[in-house]
Amino acid sequence: MTWRGPAVVAALLAMGAGGGFAVSWGLTEGATGDGVAAPVAAQSPSLPIDPVPDLLPDARTPPLEPSVELVRQRVGSGPFQMSVPAPKGWTFFTNSLNEWQWRPPDDADFGYYLRVEQVLSNRRSITWTLDNRIAELDEDEDNMVVVERTEDSLHYTYVTSNHLRHGFLAWRDLTGSDNAQLEVAVTGRKVDVDGMSDLVARVADGTRMD
Repeated sequence: MTWRGPAVVAALLAMGAGGGFAVSWGLTEGATGDGVAAPVAAQSPSLPIDPVPDLLPDARTPPLEPSVELVRQRVGSGPFQMSVPAPKGWTFFTNSLNEWQWRPPDDADFGYYLRVEQVLSNRRSITWTLDNRIAELDEDEDNMVVVERTEDSLHYTYVTSNHLRHGFLAWRDLTGSDNAQLEVAVTGRKVDVDGMSDLVARVADGTRMD
């Protein structure tokens, strides 16, 4: 048997030199001509981004106008009754023991509606409630965007079933407890924004504990 040790060693050295050169090139790709390493521009990460779906046209019902006529309506029971200034002629629904809804007589799919909820049991400040609601909306709704936020209200948009929706929320403390006790929500289309902004504020400001 012929000993080929020197040839094998030479081949291994050549391979090692080539591999070392490749590694060295990879490590010093951003080096300057004098051999000093220079920063390499970062590549944009390929993070998944929720695409905005193709939007469907809104319902053709007339837009909600500001200054809609309001009438008093009592909701709740016992010591938790409230007097709510609700739009005249709208259809009333009871969602639960502490949540109510009103819809216009010409209601259409993905139109607009009013919701009032009594949130006495939460015992949380308006600031905490608002922050928590934004976090919930961000997690639960598709393409949620905060349009405007104040100390006690929120205007946001989101997409559901390929429809762009605008939501207005307002919270009030009705008894001086420093906690949010009333939540008013109006949801609708872009053409309803002026009317929704007006309605959510008037209902929130006009609701009283009976």
